[in-house]
Amino acid sequence: MSNSLPLLARAEAAFRAGRLEDADRDLTQLIATQGEQPAACHLLALVARRRGDAARADALFRRALAGAPRDAQVHNNYANLLLDSGALHRALDHYEAAVRFGGAAFVEARYHRAVVLHRLGRQAEALAALDDVLRTHPDHAAAHSQRAIVLRAMGRLDDAAAAFDRALALQPTRAVSLYGRARVALERGEADAAALFQRCIAAGAGDRDVLLGLANALEAEGDPKGAALLANAVAQFPDWIEAQEELARMRSEAGEGALLTTGYRAALTQRPRDLALHLSHWRTLARAERHSEALAAIAAARADLPDTPELWLAEATIAVEARDGARADAALARVAGHSEAAVPAARRALAAGDPTRAASLLDERLATAPDDVAAWAYRDLAWRLTGDARHAWLSGQAGLIAAIDLELSATTLDELATLLRSLHRARAHPIGQSLRTGTQTRGRLLERTEPALRALRARLHEAIAAHLAALPPRDAAHPLLRYRDATPKLAGSWSVRLTDAGFHVSHIHTAGVLSSAMYVALPDGLDEGDREGWLELGCPPDALGLALEPLTTIAPRPGRLALFPSYLFHGTRPFARGERLSVAFDVVF
Repeated sequence: MSNSLPLLARAEAAFRAGRLEDADRDLTQLIATQGEQPAACHLLALVARRRGDAARADALFRRALAGAPRDAQVHNNYANLLLDSGALHRALDHYEAAVRFGGAAFVEARYHRAVVLHRLGRQAEALAALDDVLRTHPDHAAAHSQRAIVLRAMGRLDDAAAAFDRALALQPTRAVSLYGRARVALERGEADAAALFQRCIAAGAGDRDVLLGLANALEAEGDPKGAALLANAVAQFPDWIEAQEELARMRSEAGEGALLTTGYRAALTQRPRDLALHLSHWRTLARAERHSEALAAIAAARADLPDTPELWLAEATIAVEARDGARADAALARVAGHSEAAVPAARRALAAGDPTRAASLLDERLATAPDDVAAWAYRDLAWRLTGDARHAWLSGQAGLIAAIDLELSATTLDELATLLRSLHRARAHPIGQSLRTGTQTRGRLLERTEPALRALRARLHEAIAAHLAALPPRDAAHPLLRYRDATPKLAGSWSVRLTDAGFHVSHIHTAGVLSSAMYVALPDGLDEGDREGWLELGCPPDALGLALEPLTTIAPRPGRLALFPSYLFHGTRPFARGERLSVAFDVVF
C-alpha cells in the first residue's frame, strides 16, 4: 500500500490539473500492480467520467464500492453519474446510501437526493428533503431554487415565486433561478414577466427556453414583437419544433391564418427529411382543421421520409378526422396492433358503423393505458351504441355531473367580467381548441394574482371539494371515481369569450380527470326554448356521424359552475347575439 501512495497522489494532482490522460495512465498502472484499491478505482472512475466514458466509469464505481461499500463519497459520485445518465432510481439508491453513511453534514448528497425525488415525481418527499437541507444550510441558494421548482410542480406558484426570490437574493446570476422566476411571473400574469426574461438574457442565460418564454410574455402584454421574435428564431433554428408550433398559434390568434405555416414551409425546404418537423407541420394543419392540406403535405413528403409507424399513425389520425375512410383504412392497416393506433382505429370503426370493433380495440388499449381519456370517451360511445350496461356505470351514475350555483354577487361577477375582458387580447380563436367565433386566454388563469381571480379560485376549490365528497363511492376501475378520495389540483385554467353565434364543438379534455365551465356573463334574452348557449354533455363529435343525443344539458347562469368527467364529450349550442364569458379549468389528482 505504501508504494502506491506516491502514484495515487500524482494521479490525483494530474486529475485536478485536468491532465486526464496522465491520471488515467498512473491509476491504471497502480491497479495493475497493486490490485483493486477502492481509492484508485474511485479516482479512475472520476477520470473516466470526465473523459466521457460513462460505461467505464460505471464499472469502476462498482469496483470501488465492492471494496468500500460504506464510502459516502463514492456513493455520491456514482449517483452523480447515474443522475446524468437518467438512471434515476439507481441514483436515488446511492444518494440515500451517501446520506446514510455521510450523515447530515453531507449536504451535497442530501440536496441531490431531493433533485432526484423531484424528477421521479415524488414532490412532497422532495419538498421535505429540501426543507431539511435548508434547516441546516439556510443560505444554500441551489436548495432554495430547487425548492421553488418543486413548489411550481405542485402548483404552488406564490410559494415558488418567494423561493425563487430568496435564491436570487443569495445568488443573483443563477441561471436556473432567473429562468424559473420569469416562468412563474408569466404563469401568474405578473406585469414584469417580459422584463424578467430580459434579465435572464442580460445575465447570459438566453437559451431557447428563455427566448420562447420572452415571446410568450410579450404576447401576453399585447406586444406583436413576440411573434416577430419567434419568426426570427425559426429562421435561425428551423428544426426548433416548439417555436414553430408557438409561432403558428400566435399567428392564428392574431387573425393571420394565411401565415400559419410559413415557418414550416421555409424550414422544410432546408430539412426535407426531418420527420419530426413534418409531423409537427401536419399536426398544426390538422389542429387548424385544414385536413386536406395536411393529407396533401403527407403525400408530397412521403418520398423523402422513412417508412415509419409515426408517419402512418399521423396519416391515419388525420384521415379519420377528414372523413377520408379509404385513406384511413389503408394507413391503419400499416400500423395494425400498434398501441397508439387503437384510438384512431376505434374512431374509424365508430364512423363506419362498427361500435363492437371499436369497443374491442379500446378494451385492449385501456388494459395497458388505463388513464387514456380519449380511449374512455370513445369506449363510452361504443357502449352506448351497443347497449352495453357498463355505459351506465361509466357515465350514468348519479352525482358524476353537477351544476352548482356559486352564489356570487352581481358586483363580484361584474368585476370579474371586466377583468377577464381585459385579458382577451387575441383576435381569433386558437387552433386546436373547441371554441368558434371567440377568443381564449393564455396561461394559467387561476394562478394570476388579481384579487378577483384569487377569490374565485378559493370558491372553486370549495365547490370541487364538495362535489368530490358527494360522488359515488371510490371505484378503482372507474376513471373518475378511482380519484374520489385523492387530493385535487387545478391542471390548467382559462377564460373563453364567445361572441355572436359563438359555440364550442363537441370535444374532450385529454389532460384532465374532472372538467368544468363557470359562467361569468351571458347575453341578455337567451332563447331557452332553443336552449341557446346551453352546455351539452355526451354528444359525439360531428365527424363521427353518430345519431346519439346528449346525455344531459345544463342551462348557463351567471355564477353557475358545471363539473363533469373529462372523458365526456361536451360542447355548446350557438346563440344569436351578444357575449358569453366563462372560466374553465381541469382537475387532476
